[in-house]
Amino acid sequence: MQRPRLRTRVLLLTSAFAVVLFLVTFGLSWRAHQSQLRWSRLIGVETEAIASLEELIRAQNAYRARYAPSPDAVDRYAIVTQLLQRDALQRIDLGQLRARVRAFRDVIEEQEPRVEDVNATSLAVVAEAQRIAWERKREIARTLPELERDTSDMMRSGLAVAWIIVLVSFAVVTTTLRKVVRPLEEASAAADRIAAGDVTARAPVAGDREIATLAVALNRMADELKARARTDELTSLPNFRAFREQIDGAIERAGRYPENFGILVLDLDRFKKYNDTFGHHAGNDALQRVSRVIREAVRAVDFPARYGGEEFAVILPNVDPRALAAVAERIRSGVEAAPAPPDGAQVTVSIGGAIFPSDGADRETLFNAADERLYEAKKAGRNRVIGPATTPGERSAVPASA
Repeated sequence: MQRPRLRTRVLLLTSAFAVVLFLVTFGLSWRAHQSQLRWSRLIGVETEAIASLEELIRAQNAYRARYAPSPDAVDRYAIVTQLLQRDALQRIDLGQLRARVRAFRDVIEEQEPRVEDVNATSLAVVAEAQRIAWERKREIARTLPELERDTSDMMRSGLAVAWIIVLVSFAVVTTTLRKVVRPLEEASAAADRIAAGDVTARAPVAGDREIATLAVALNRMADELKARARTDELTSLPNFRAFREQIDGAIERAGRYPENFGILVLDLDRFKKYNDTFGHHAGNDALQRVSRVIREAVRAVDFPARYGGEEFAVILPNVDPRALAAVAERIRSGVEAAPAPPDGAQVTVSIGGAIFPSDGADRETLFNAADERLYEAKKAGRNRVIGPATTPGERSAVPASA
């Protein structure tokens, strides 16, 4: 599965979060702007228009109360007509009001206007102005609840947006925990266990590419450490720890499924003297030569190991005493025939063998039996194999070659 990169995930999450916040902010700003325009129109324009109409009504009534026919009567009426030119009244349909103002002005322009006509046309101007002012007030009364609803909607929208941000943040945090934090914690815990010596610890391969790569590297390191912990560095054979695990497993399997298996214990003859004579470098070379012979002589199913120092051991599944002795002799003769290096000499080995369960039903007893036969081979002259009896009362022994 193609895993996303951690950098990519962080950038995507950050970008998505930024886009959501931008859209939310833009939406709320637009709503607030629209609401502000409506409030401005309502509070500013409508209120100013009503105030202008009320001022016109007062001016009309005052003019009518002081009216008397005179040459400058029309000029004095300009104080009323000028009120119709105010900006607040330009957005309102004043056609009827203007017509009635013109009718009143036409009456007062006459040489001798009748009082009834002056009163009637003046009242018509006032009535029309009152009607328009009343409509403006009704518009305010109608618009106010809508503005309140808009404000309430904005508050609810703000709460909804807050919840959206909370949910998005929770999703981001959850994703980060699942894809970044938790895999890192598990990888860290596995690394601590590996550092403490638990080479069986494994880091789950999860999360983004970098974290998964880190987990794979930790697991490979653990596998490598596990292999090294069970491998002898000089001979590349399994070491004492691996041998103990293998023989314990063989005993457990043999207990469940009755079967025989054998072990061989090998020891280089006079190895201390060899080291003293040729040096430790030559001694290491001799151990490597013996390990190569052992690997070539045993079967594919056998388990050879360096037991410690100059000692080796082999576990051989499903063998009888004769087969065990045959493998041991191949090892002994192969070691004896191995050519000596220029700075060393030929080496030989003594071998002791034992069969499970006849020679021992547990690891310690079985190994002691093979070890005792190894020392018998040493006492008998070295460079020989002594194994379990092939027939009752008989001890399998292969003497040194002539």
